[in-house]
Amino acid sequence: MALLLPSVGCDHRELCYDHSHMQTVKVEFDWSQSPDASPATMVVWFFPTDGSQGFRYELLPSDQDTRSTFDAEIRVPAGTYRVFCHNGSTDNNSERGTTFDDYSLITFDDELLKPLNRAENAPRPEGTENQPVRASSSEVWAHTLSDAVTITRDDRKTHTVRFAPQQMHENWHITITGVENLTADMDVSAIVTGVAEAYSPASENSSGSDVTIPFGMRHCGTDCLKGDVTVFGDNAPHDIHHYLRIYTSFNYYYDFDITEQVHKASTGHDIEISLAGLKLHNPSGGMMPGVSGWENAEDQDLKM
Repeated sequence: MALLLPSVGCDHRELCYDHSHMQTVKVEFDWSQSPDASPATMVVWFFPTDGSQGFRYELLPSDQDTRSTFDAEIRVPAGTYRVFCHNGSTDNNSERGTTFDDYSLITFDDELLKPLNRAENAPRPEGTENQPVRASSSEVWAHTLSDAVTITRDDRKTHTVRFAPQQMHENWHITITGVENLTADMDVSAIVTGVAEAYSPASENSSGSDVTIPFGMRHCGTDCLKGDVTVFGDNAPHDIHHYLRIYTSFNYYYDFDITEQVHKASTGHDIEISLAGLKLHNPSGGMMPGVSGWENAEDQDLKM
């Protein structure tokens, strides 16, 4: 029912070969707040409150049903811990940090035009040129226990740790209608700027520096574009601008300021960003920029 990976946990400490200080801990999950979650694995961390190295356990589901529980019994050294869980075995999220306070989930460096299968640089919105370009996040289902947990050595007692994972990522759904000169042979990608680079279990919130995330746009009709991007969120105090820049395979780019829609979203998990009016450059109507050159179309005003 559970997999304790051999490379994690406490096998790297000499004391861990002395099982006399180990205690059975029952781990339980309540998925009532996340009925749509389908994690591949669940990672559980016990970080000692004295700041020493933590203990990591990765749990497999009890059967092939992705909605099955990850309930399990594990062996943990006696001590006092800050404890949290999050889903593991994702495509883009990786773990960083060695203490409870600095631990976070982050994504890898990415290419600005990767959705267009291009590796060259492209112009960035003013003021965002120094933001790292990172991949979109994978889903995050997580829970951090509010109080420290003390595990005592007692063979007559089984400690129980209960988690209620919740959705911690945000899905931004972007739709642009009234698109002129959209042709079947035109590929389109986009970036969003000012997005949080990480998720912090200590704060149960987005964290880190502000980054730029590329993602693909798809045709949803002859005059419509759609795109979806998963992010860790928007860093508090929410005083940074968020730009959407559209890139086309004809080497033109177009800007929208989506700050107001992001900050006024009614839900923190699924944000609908609706834009209207985008006049694309028609390559048959004039000269094309060079292969390595990009042309700026007139900035697009946000139409509410």
